[in-house]
Amino acid sequence: MRNNRLRSSGIYKLIIMLMLIIPLIFTGCKKDINEGDMETKDTETSTNVDSSINKVVTTYKPATDLVLALGAVDKLVGAQDKASSDEIMKKLVGDSAAEIVEVGSKKNGVNIEAVLSLDPDLVIMYPTKDDDETVKKLKDQNIKVISINPESIELLKNDILTVGKALGVNDRAEELIKYYEDKIKFVEEKVSSVEKKKVYMASSRGILSTVSSDMYQHEIIEAAGGINVASHLKGGSNDVTVEQLLNWNPDVIASVMYSEGGTPEEIKANEQIVSLNAIKNEQIYQIPSNISAWDMPQPSSILSILWLGKTLYPKEFKDLNIETEANEFYSKFYGKSFEDLGGKL
Repeated sequence: MRNNRLRSSGIYKLIIMLMLIIPLIFTGCKKDINEGDMETKDTETSTNVDSSINKVVTTYKPATDLVLALGAVDKLVGAQDKASSDEIMKKLVGDSAAEIVEVGSKKNGVNIEAVLSLDPDLVIMYPTKDDDETVKKLKDQNIKVISINPESIELLKNDILTVGKALGVNDRAEELIKYYEDKIKFVEEKVSSVEKKKVYMASSRGILSTVSSDMYQHEIIEAAGGINVASHLKGGSNDVTVEQLLNWNPDVIASVMYSEGGTPEEIKANEQIVSLNAIKNEQIYQIPSNISAWDMPQPSSILSILWLGKTLYPKEFKDLNIETEANEFYSKFYGKSFEDLGGKL
């Protein structure tokens, strides 16, 4: 009897111990699962997205051009308005360009319904005030999102790496960055001992609007060895008065390709500013090119730095041929030369 009681007591204790241990085991398992879920969510909301990306949507041109430069045009199913009529796009994919669905723009906003209808794996977008809501809607559908706004050379390089990793083309992204850095170094060496010229860059709004130090175009000026006369301004494009422009009296005026009333001819015809050194010395230029504005924060912007360096200091860059550089760049990263893409300076 005593042995039976001991045996029963031992079994009872064992049962009690198991009752205490088993919940802890499951609690530990549950904790591990939750932590794993959180890690996955963190991965999806960060830039560490995986490379199983087959369908990509971009919502503004610099993002689209970045995807093209990384050799992933075949993954592009949706892009910003007018993307299907873009000259580079048409040259790269031919009639298939018409199949790329237009999903809105940086200016007018994203058509979320159009994006969702494409069932993309990744959306690359411009961060806006509505970004949080749009991102939430996309992530609710398990769509990965990357927001890029490369308003500096360093940010552009970071975004190249981020998007390259997302698309599974790390080596190509690093190759693009190395190309960029090598050209920057080349320009730096050429302008290291020059007397720097004062540059005024007219923005998309015309001659009485310019770029601030918060904009990518400011870094183009500095990287090319120039001095941005409006470097003290902040924010986006700033409207300026005739008096301010006359006071700055730049040595060179460069206007963006898409500037309203900002062609060299129109600027020269402006009687209010004819006393500017840039006008008197006929130092007014328009940044190339016809197939893609090189001043925009995208990979081809390296060509604007080369172009502006040669424009400001022709003697130092006498052996540099911009068309040759453009052909090399586009052939290397877009698969077709600048000339074959229909490019003109």
